[in-house]
Amino acid sequence: MTDNADRTDPGPADPSAGDVPAGEAAAPVRTAGDDRALTLYAPYDLDPEEPDEDQGDDGPGGPIGPDAGDASARGIALAAERDRLARALRETHRQLADAQQELLSVQRSATMELGRALATAAKRPWIGVPRLPVNLYKLWGEHKAMRAARGAAAGTQGEGFRSADEESWAQILLDPGTGATGDRFLAAYTLPGLAWSAAGRRDGQDLVDGLVVAGALTDRSCADLAHDATAAQLLPHDATFVLEGSGADLVVIEAAALLPGNAWAHAGDPAAADRGRRLSDLIDLARALGKPVVFLRNAPSYLMPYLDWLARSCDAVVDGGLGVQLARFNPIGAPATRHDGPVYAGTRHPREAPAVKHLLDELTGGLPGNGDPARLVRVIGEPTWRTAPRVYREHALFVAATAAQARAQLACGARVVGPVGETGAAGAVTGAAAADGPAGAAREIAAAAGAGPRGMAELKAVLRDLFEAHATPVRLAGLTREVGLPVRPVPGRRVAVLAGVGDAAEAGRLADGVLAQRLRPQEVVVWLEGGAAGRAAGTDGAVGTGRTEARGHAVPPPDVAAALARLTSAGVPATVTAGAGLAEAAREARSPWSAPWDPRASYPAAYLSGMVCALECSRADAVGTAAGADYVFTEALDPAVARTDLYREGGPPPHTWARRGLRLFAVDPAEEGK
Repeated sequence: MTDNADRTDPGPADPSAGDVPAGEAAAPVRTAGDDRALTLYAPYDLDPEEPDEDQGDDGPGGPIGPDAGDASARGIALAAERDRLARALRETHRQLADAQQELLSVQRSATMELGRALATAAKRPWIGVPRLPVNLYKLWGEHKAMRAARGAAAGTQGEGFRSADEESWAQILLDPGTGATGDRFLAAYTLPGLAWSAAGRRDGQDLVDGLVVAGALTDRSCADLAHDATAAQLLPHDATFVLEGSGADLVVIEAAALLPGNAWAHAGDPAAADRGRRLSDLIDLARALGKPVVFLRNAPSYLMPYLDWLARSCDAVVDGGLGVQLARFNPIGAPATRHDGPVYAGTRHPREAPAVKHLLDELTGGLPGNGDPARLVRVIGEPTWRTAPRVYREHALFVAATAAQARAQLACGARVVGPVGETGAAGAVTGAAAADGPAGAAREIAAAAGAGPRGMAELKAVLRDLFEAHATPVRLAGLTREVGLPVRPVPGRRVAVLAGVGDAAEAGRLADGVLAQRLRPQEVVVWLEGGAAGRAAGTDGAVGTGRTEARGHAVPPPDVAAALARLTSAGVPATVTAGAGLAEAAREARSPWSAPWDPRASYPAAYLSGMVCALECSRADAVGTAAGADYVFTEALDPAVARTDLYREGGPPPHTWARRGLRLFAVDPAEEGK
């Protein structure tokens, strides 16, 4: 056996040494001019039946001692190398298969075959060009049949979709109920703001009910719209991209957004041609997407010249602003005492209309010789967006320049004279005294100062008028009607009436009371009591619809159904639930708000309107009655209108609502009828 010294330094190789015995390491091979040795190892024969002749008495299986460790290490190295080569071979085969598949798909693609047909026709035009239309028609027919076959195999009923993703995209683009409202697929994946179908939802409510408004809007308008709609402010540098993916229902170009200080400032000025071009591109894109464009003229014409082309390019031109946002402008939290002196909350502009300038100069003491202190109006400057509600609540008497300003000041509980900048029927504001010249305005100011602050009954009447005719949701509904869009119900005004009836007389009184409301509910859900419950049929159905409804509904007796059918015929769907009680009726209601109703009680016509107006002003979770409290937040009340989830089974009892962090707002219903 060779010792360790011989293996460590074997010396020069002997060409005549013959074959290397099994189990021995080959001698290093050295080449001329190279002192690096390349050692080659032969595999070890570990068969015990054929011992190596050089093993001697060491026993079968190879050398014992240090040589055994070297043999094991060399075996492990060979196995690892073999595995690495096998993995590399498998990866190469996989890549080759993928490349062959891609090559085959490219060769069979319509683009490749079309290119081959064109190349063949170009090589021999005298033969290929006359036959080119026939070849192209055959190519189109073959690929159409192949797509149809793949679509049928994938279960798409022969629609020819190449994949499930393609089918879903086509469904989104073709079916408005799945979420797309424009011609671009990005709108289907932009939330919120899409009129998604409510058929697949368990609670029956739409994912997003409100309107989506995009356009050139000011920061104030976006903040005001945030309570009742989804507003997407478009800026000059990204207007086209944002509009394409916003899912907007309506595009609004606000005149106030084109004034200096805003992103779209000087859009109509020839000196800023790039702004005008981008605004024109925005309108063109909106029309290409099928979205109507409204030009909202809420700024004086003398402040925005060169905009005649904009009015002609839009689908509708509407004067005025976006209405009064009662969530901001309301008398809640007004101080006990207000400043009683007349004030003008605005800034004097050098380009005011001559008549307005003369009247304001007369009232504010700007004219020479006007030294009567009783006729002077103090100019306090235009408040910021954040401070405007507080400023309006702190003063009792205002001189308003515009109708929008006058309505916001009225909503905060102040008395208003004006508007001085708008004349005629369009400028008349209900609840404000008209300013007919400097002398007439001075008389109205003196009369308003002597009348003192408004009482709660008078204030609620003003709020209801604003709520029904001039609030932001009403203004948005008017804009949609101007361009022919269907009016969407505002989520905050969707109320369900929940009532239990025992006979036809109670059902008739319920129908009379609901139809007499100035604000009609979105739906009426009824459960049967007493004799009506005993005579009710056990089949599923809805009142006055003549069709089967969801499980849990019941068909009432004929006389009760006839009384409730008046509601359905008047546009208020009436449903009779098979269960009994308020919780069961709330479970069937689809509106976000619910109002328990007693058919035996008498409700004033302004009951629902006043309660929902209080909800819109306070943004509370429930409104109702509380002893000695009116138009204030409270910790306990008897709920009149609350979130539907609070009435459903499993909801917390009303006396624990305040402890759970819910906002409760007290309203005295006795004042609603005055």
